[in-house]
Formats: sequence, structure tokens, C-alpha cells
Amino acid sequence: MNCFESFWVEWPKSPRKGAKSLCKAKWDKMKLDIQIDQILAHVRYMKRSQDWLKSEGAYIPAPLVYINQQRWDGAEIPDETPVIVNEALVKMEKHQAAPMPVDVAKKLQELKKQIRLH
Repeated sequence: MNCFESFWVEWPKSPRKGAKSLCKAKWDKMKLDIQIDQILAHVRYMKRSQDWLKSEGAYIPAPLVYINQQRWDGAEIPDETPVIVNEALVKMEKHQAAPMPVDVAKKLQELKKQIRLH
């Protein structure tokens, strides 16, 4: 997979994810392959940020905007801290006796996201 495709695959799904060919043209013009590690690290960090998670991803920018504004440039990415897994959540997820109600599954996913952010 080339660098741009890695970026495109990593970018979260959202209503603004589009204009792939324009993004690719801008990527090539700016010669961003040499910055792929920094860009992917920043996108991965932002995917876990409250800014991108709130309102079901309503504030995720279009990838073309991200590229044009070079939002990764100079961005501080904190060191990863180990995720502390709540054993009760793991047990609930593994429990296979009955299907999990949709609202409980959704709440479980929200709790997992909160745990990962702290």
C-alpha cells in the first residue's frame, strides 16, 4: 500500500470524507510521502480525541482541508499511555449466554472510548 492509501484508509469515516482524487493530487504536489509517519501518528491521535469523537464525528474535518492546512505540522502528540482495561467490561463483552441489547452494547462502546482517552 502506498503512503497516500495508508493515509486514506486511516482517515475515519465521516460525511466529509470525499474528494479522494483531489486529496491524492494535493498529496503528490506537496510531496507528503516523506511526512507519512508524522501524518499517520497525528491522525491516529486525533481519532481518539474528544474533538473528533464528539457528536458522532461531526467535527472531523474533510481530509482535503486537513491536507491543505497541514494540521499535523507542529502538532503535539502525547506519548501513548497504556490502556487500563476494566475487567468488568471485558467479562461483559465475552459473555455469550444471551445477545447483548443494542443500547447496552452502545453504552459499553462509549465507556471503552472514555477509558482509552484517560
